[in-house]
Amino acid sequence: MDRVEALRKRYDSTSHLVDAHLTLVFPFPAALTALQIGTHVRRVAARWPAIPVTFRGPRMHANEFVFLMASRGAASIKALHDALYTRSLQPHLRRDIPYEPHITVARDSDLAIVERALEETRDALPGEYEDVMRELTLLEVAADGKITSLETIPLGTA
Repeated sequence: MDRVEALRKRYDSTSHLVDAHLTLVFPFPAALTALQIGTHVRRVAARWPAIPVTFRGPRMHANEFVFLMASRGAASIKALHDALYTRSLQPHLRRDIPYEPHITVARDSDLAIVERALEETRDALPGEYEDVMRELTLLEVAADGKITSLETIPLGTA
């Protein structure tokens, strides 16, 4: 992750706000309290086993991003994403973009910068990276963009 974070510091203006991560639920404005959201996420997470994951193959997305894509574990991550968007979170599901499990390495509106970031990512991260997803972190994104970690929730505690 050190190499991912080094690339993010150079190519992702949000790197100072939050560490490299896999987003399962996109930020949304809601009248729900952190307790309500946390309760829902804990219920889903408790029934979900840890997920072995492999990330590889940086790719450009929408001429603005460089992603490390999940390969092994992608179907389980998508299913967890779908399970999280049930009940009280269902109205907040983003239907405008398909969900693809990834870690963002770079983001910029300048295509030349994104292309350079893609090449550097290919050079710096040529292989596969394996780990096990064992927990979820509930974050709050304030109106000013500040991100606060509210709770870490283990998978598979039921």
